[in-house]
Amino acid sequence: MMITCEAAQAEQYEQFMQLMHDEAREYLRSTMELMQMTQEKFDSLFRTVGQVYAIYEDQRLAGFYWVEQREKVLHLHALILKSQLQSRGIGSKVLNMLASQYKNKVNSIELGVHDSNERAIRMYERQGFGTVKQIHDLNFRIMRKQIS
Repeated sequence: MMITCEAAQAEQYEQFMQLMHDEAREYLRSTMELMQMTQEKFDSLFRTVGQVYAIYEDQRLAGFYWVEQREKVLHLHALILKSQLQSRGIGSKVLNMLASQYKNKVNSIELGVHDSNERAIRMYERQGFGTVKQIHDLNFRIMRKQIS
């Protein structure tokens, strides 16, 4: 299995949003509540903050990730895969690629994840991420991994 990533093209942004809605509706809603953000604001945010990348498995679109470098922290806003392609190691490969790519640019990778997304939390923990902040009223956690 060959994993490649390329900057998402403008015409792929609708696919990214649709995948977010299809695969992460509950997490997305909680995140938007946490950020006190409307759907319209969120829809414009990923177009203007950071960069969205398309993830391909053997040249087939598998999903997307969205990152933003904030000084010495790489913030992973989203890592979302099509449901039929989850649990195949793609997410881990993307995280390893990001750690390698940003090793000399940032000190850590940080992300937020809804507590109900247990499969993602386990994957992040296997990849060396630890919980650094728990937001109990929203059932949300911030996780971080040091990379340099």
